[in-house]
Amino acid sequence: MAVYAGHSIVSTRAANDISRYFSVRRPEYFARIVNFDNLRDFDSVPGNYSMDLYFLELNACESSDAGYNIAKKLRDEKINCALTFITPSETVAMQATREMLRPSYIFIKQTTEAEICGFLDNFLSRSGEFAFIEFTYQYRKWLVNAENITYIQTSGDKTLIVCVNTTLETSERLAELERKLPGHFFRVDKGCLININRLSAVDFTEQKAMFPGDDYVYMSRRGSRKLFDAIKGKNNNAEVVS
Repeated sequence: MAVYAGHSIVSTRAANDISRYFSVRRPEYFARIVNFDNLRDFDSVPGNYSMDLYFLELNACESSDAGYNIAKKLRDEKINCALTFITPSETVAMQATREMLRPSYIFIKQTTEAEICGFLDNFLSRSGEFAFIEFTYQYRKWLVNAENITYIQTSGDKTLIVCVNTTLETSERLAELERKLPGHFFRVDKGCLININRLSAVDFTEQKAMFPGDDYVYMSRRGSRKLFDAIKGKNNNAEVVS
């Protein structure tokens, strides 16, 4: 479980409460407290789009509000995560709901440490609703929501985990990661696993699996045939090019 709280987005006290909760009560989870002021700063930090739970302060639903812009981008990129807003205004909360930002919870005005801890206890008790993959990155263990992974590919002695808007790397072998993944991950080449749910198109002539943002990987002939059989007749949104 990876949790994100923006230090200048969520109030300093609330950020401290969140940090203390994970360091004292749940040290096995990774919580990131980062200082940023706008969406560009948020985009520049690796791994920010691989979190499972986001705490964002929402002061207004407009272009100048960093919390709103981050929530909107998470929604538009179809990143599978849970959003929690801390906002001073019920009007802003209602507007965020109308704009389909789909927060899992909204704290109105000031919050107490007990309220934040109670929410986190409840959220973590439902963590089985997420499909996690655990791997080692930069000498520490990470848990990433598998739905946010586009594909996993070997590169020399490293394995690249390509997620929505970020790429992580690990020294773990592809076969080790494959055993941890849910069934909609598919090996299309000796050194590549793809998330079928993130496919945008498949070109079986060129043997290319394509994803949003003009990203793609090449498939082996055997992998191409297996992928064709895997998605044939299924409700998959990927365009098939033959």
